[in-house]
Amino acid sequence: MRICIVTHRVVKGEGQGRVNYEVVVESLKQGHEVIMISNEVDPELLENKNATWIKVFPSLKLPQLLRYQIFAFESAAHIRKLRKEKRVDLVMVNGFITWAKGDFNAVHFVHSTWIKSPVHSFRVHRSLKRWYFGMYTLINAYLERHAFRTSGKIIAVSEKVKKELVKLGIHQDKVQVINNGVDVREFYPSEPANKTKMDLGSNQIVGLFAGDIGNPRKNLDTVLKSMVSVPQLSLVVAGSTQGSIYPQMAKDLEIEDRVHFLGYRKDMGHIMRNVDLFIFPSRYEACSLVVLEALASGIPVVITEESGVTEIIEGANGNVPPGVVLDDPNDITKLANVLNDLIQDPRHLAEMGQSSRKVALLNDWRKMSLKYIESYEDYLNKTGSITTGLKRKQSIEVEL
Repeated sequence: MRICIVTHRVVKGEGQGRVNYEVVVESLKQGHEVIMISNEVDPELLENKNATWIKVFPSLKLPQLLRYQIFAFESAAHIRKLRKEKRVDLVMVNGFITWAKGDFNAVHFVHSTWIKSPVHSFRVHRSLKRWYFGMYTLINAYLERHAFRTSGKIIAVSEKVKKELVKLGIHQDKVQVINNGVDVREFYPSEPANKTKMDLGSNQIVGLFAGDIGNPRKNLDTVLKSMVSVPQLSLVVAGSTQGSIYPQMAKDLEIEDRVHFLGYRKDMGHIMRNVDLFIFPSRYEACSLVVLEALASGIPVVITEESGVTEIIEGANGNVPPGVVLDDPNDITKLANVLNDLIQDPRHLAEMGQSSRKVALLNDWRKMSLKYIESYEDYLNKTGSITTGLKRKQSIEVEL
């Protein structure tokens, strides 16, 4: 099988990039040939003789909308050439990323839903920059609907995303759900004897919040406000504080002695192994990787219906759930009550953490990647479109 994957980055360091990276790794492991049309590729992938990189040079000095359109036209030209030369069996795109038709479209985010959110940045801050973000989302919402309609099959990263696609008029039989995965070797629980819980005060349960705190989508404001009524809880916040209103909010709420802003961190595995629970009442996610990482680290999670991983939490087997799912991300009182209930029973909290790890082991990256490849094979068997391929060089760089 010869697979072409079109995405801006095939790397470990971001959600969509990581998903594509893992699919490429498993495809190559099984002996398939992979062509990656992208701006960036993890160099280790190119060590495999069956990997080809068609590099589309990024136009770094141009606005993002224009850069993405240049990529969309250039990648479409490459895809047309590959198909004409019969060098690929299947093309997987990611949302709207190219003007070429994709056999598969992996949907990691639905701009048509996000543009309607009351916490979209252009509604919260009416600056010129925020209006640009609004225009960017609106244009992407239009373009992605075109991409969804023309794709042969769609992979949604969560049941939540599938429901959003169906609302856009995509037939549900066209959409398959494959949840994102997690690295269960990078993220793992500490042994009780080795746990060095952060010293943030005596008799304190330590919670963690991680994500972009430069805008209200991740919903740190509700967490901070709830903490006023949860005196036994300390919180560490991982995320860049540049331009963030939340350090001042913690001071205004008089809880700054219990809230510790760590800034941007790369050692999230270490941090997660040394806290008691993960608090993430996000107002909109497609399928949050950070929640999956918390589960793999063996800590309970407090999330919302909007997190995109609800089905993973609610579908967990066993008597002890791995987390709590809130109906309303803005309900400060409900969140405070949930947190108070959890910290009153450390033993139950530990049992929830054990359930978290079990759930994560069922959703590691390899299991996710195998589902993608199985879906590719099923699609090609039904369409009868596998052809005999040619050997290719490891890497080619093309600038149109």
